[in-house]
Amino acid sequence: MSRLPTLISLAQPDYRKEDRVFEVEMQVQDDDLDPYGVVSNAIYASYIHRGRDVLLEYLGIGVGYWAATGNALAISELNLKYFAPLRSGDRFVVKMWPEKIKGVRLVIRHLIETLPDGKLALDARATIVFLNKDYRPTRVFPEVAAKAWEMFGCKEC
Repeated sequence: MSRLPTLISLAQPDYRKEDRVFEVEMQVQDDDLDPYGVVSNAIYASYIHRGRDVLLEYLGIGVGYWAATGNALAISELNLKYFAPLRSGDRFVVKMWPEKIKGVRLVIRHLIETLPDGKLALDARATIVFLNKDYRPTRVFPEVAAKAWEMFGCKEC
């Protein structure tokens, strides 16, 4: 059974319009740790995945929306660069914003920073491909492009 990272609160995630950055606070759980007492490298991907899910829900175009339309989103590339480990109980924030929207791809930048000191733990880029009902690549869905423009001021970034 897959377990999602624990969100700190049930309050709305933070969106700082002046910075054009969407933030979701989370906390490290004991079962996120490797035998050395730090977050396992694979868990970071689930943190940024959960952050993206919260962002899409916030925009009103979450997983349920895509399931109802028959369309889908898929990660075609994920690059992670680690800077500092997270440990049990650490609070952190996943920050994200679109860097590029072009053709069938959307590139989202993610930063994970510790709280309250803002120390960089991870820098990541995810390339999302848009799939039609036949799971064939298709142009970025208009509703995604419109929401990105509205929230982040990003037409093609």
